[in-house]
Amino acid sequence: MKLPDLIATGWLEIRSHKMRSFLSVFAIAIGIATFFYTLSILSQRYRDIDRTAEISGKGRLDTTVERPLSMDQYNQLLRMLPPQASLSFQTDEMFTSATYKGQILTGFFLQGLLPTWQDSAFVYQVEGRFFNWQDIKNKHRVALIVVYPREKEPRHISSVDSGPAGSVQLQDFVKHINLLNQSITISDQSFTVVGILRAPPVEKDFRAPEDQESMQKIFIPYTTWYDIAPRWWDSFSTRVRIVTGSEDKAARATSVLHSFLRQQFGPDFLPGIRLFRHQLDIYRQGAWHNLKAMIFIGLIAMIAGGIGIMNITMVVIFSRTREIGIRRALGASRLDILLQFLTEAMLLGLCGAAGGMVLGYLAVLHMANNTSQLTFSWWVVAASVLLALGTSFLFALYPAYEASKLRPVEALKYE
Repeated sequence: MKLPDLIATGWLEIRSHKMRSFLSVFAIAIGIATFFYTLSILSQRYRDIDRTAEISGKGRLDTTVERPLSMDQYNQLLRMLPPQASLSFQTDEMFTSATYKGQILTGFFLQGLLPTWQDSAFVYQVEGRFFNWQDIKNKHRVALIVVYPREKEPRHISSVDSGPAGSVQLQDFVKHINLLNQSITISDQSFTVVGILRAPPVEKDFRAPEDQESMQKIFIPYTTWYDIAPRWWDSFSTRVRIVTGSEDKAARATSVLHSFLRQQFGPDFLPGIRLFRHQLDIYRQGAWHNLKAMIFIGLIAMIAGGIGIMNITMVVIFSRTREIGIRRALGASRLDILLQFLTEAMLLGLCGAAGGMVLGYLAVLHMANNTSQLTFSWWVVAASVLLALGTSFLFALYPAYEASKLRPVEALKYE
């Protein structure tokens, strides 16, 4: 019997027993919907993590030193690192206020940066310019302000004390007033805003959580930050970030940084150096762990659907025993009988796969946190179809095999 004939016969049998077929298709569809949803979300999460790795830079490592580091120490460490490595220092964050044309601006942190801060996890559109090494060398009074886009769902930016009466939150103020090339006063000193850093929308911000701002910020040059607050020189920490350009160089850079910090602060100093690739591994494990329960539910539904298909196949064989005998008497082989019932079962599985993928797609659209960047992979579709067909095939194989073993004489006697 040719494949088109097998499909036609199987489809006719399915349509002849609509309710019985629907129940099996429904169970398969629920299982496939669960798997489709889980695999789609997992695939998207892995793509987001890959984007995080891409913008963060290869061979990245971070540490925090509970002491300020000078530019002489910066240059000394940079010479020790592998060629082409990027080294960045960040100061602590200082809560303060600013004044613009008599208006007090509050609700932000002040932080010092180096130009190399752009080399990792930099997702902003720069309006104006960023810091340069002349700003660092001459301790220029220049500033960068982060501006967030208007969004339906505001990002999680912590709120702080609103400040004195009449003051305005900087985060709200910069949405209406462009401060580029304007002068603001910070710590009784005048700063020129040379750049506006426009952050991407939340759904397009693929930075790691530790790289995202939890508070509105104004950035100033690293050396300027310490220059305007010298009395705190021994009280603040420094965040050190190195991007080597390859994971192979990261191990060497880790050793260099470890030796440098011990040389600077004594042999008992224990720096906590973090390789960013380990953090990415944690993200991937977390994504998989969070979805394992969904996969288990899908597996139970698939087993239930498979058992339903097995029962239906056995009932069909029982009701068509005489037909099997007639076909065998007319020359049908055992393989023909086996293929006939397997085809019917796999058609049920294919219908379940189609329905399940539709349900899974709708679930993704309504339940996923971020659908604007959501894409569907062909391998998820292929895996869903193969899973449904495989389940149908395996659970129908035994009853189909038993049907193929029926002897024509005994089958023809069946009433």
